[in-house]
Amino acid sequence: MRFDWAGLEAAIREQVVGFVRRMCAGHPDEHVYGAAVHEFYAESGGTIAWTLVGVASEERLAAAASDPIDAQALRWSPADWPWQLDPGTAEEEWACRLEAAATAGDGRHWEAVHQRYLRTAVKACAAARKQLVADGVVGKDFVVVAMDEAWELVPLSLSRAQVRQHFPELEAELREADRLAALPPEQRVNELVAIVESHDSPLPSEQAVESLRALGALTERSPH
Repeated sequence: MRFDWAGLEAAIREQVVGFVRRMCAGHPDEHVYGAAVHEFYAESGGTIAWTLVGVASEERLAAAASDPIDAQALRWSPADWPWQLDPGTAEEEWACRLEAAATAGDGRHWEAVHQRYLRTAVKACAAARKQLVADGVVGKDFVVVAMDEAWELVPLSLSRAQVRQHFPELEAELREADRLAALPPEQRVNELVAIVESHDSPLPSEQAVESLRALGALTERSPH
């Protein structure tokens, strides 16, 4: 089943750009630092829902946070941001077409369609930021990020420098993943097992388990 991926990307981009423009125009004295496409809800083999768009400013963050730790937690928690955009009729129609494409043919291609949708959302975020910065709506420090629950889309949405600046804990995780990937397979397995057993690494133990599974090591060694 054919699907208009370019049209979907444009729809996400335009939704983000339009909402950020309205928030910046409506709050000219506030420094809007980011927008997020979030709430990626899907049911394997079935529903693929349209996302929300959140926008936040430094001033609203400062007003909502009770202390620096709270501010850090809220900074990249788009569900708690002050300005949210729900999908409209056009976006719901896109979601219906996307779901129809994913479930066609008894859903054999659902996973492939869903993964391409996620990649398309990432591309739309990058395109939205580029347009907003080029038009002078926001400064160069502004970011647009796709934020799934596991944060797997975050580093795909941003440059490595942006990840380092805004998500230092994620940057540490990426550095550790790069280090492990450069090791010989046997040494990599040993270190991954140690990560799973100790839970003391920038790399989450769940990701270490997935890496071990990909290496075929779980059948040979069972980390505890």
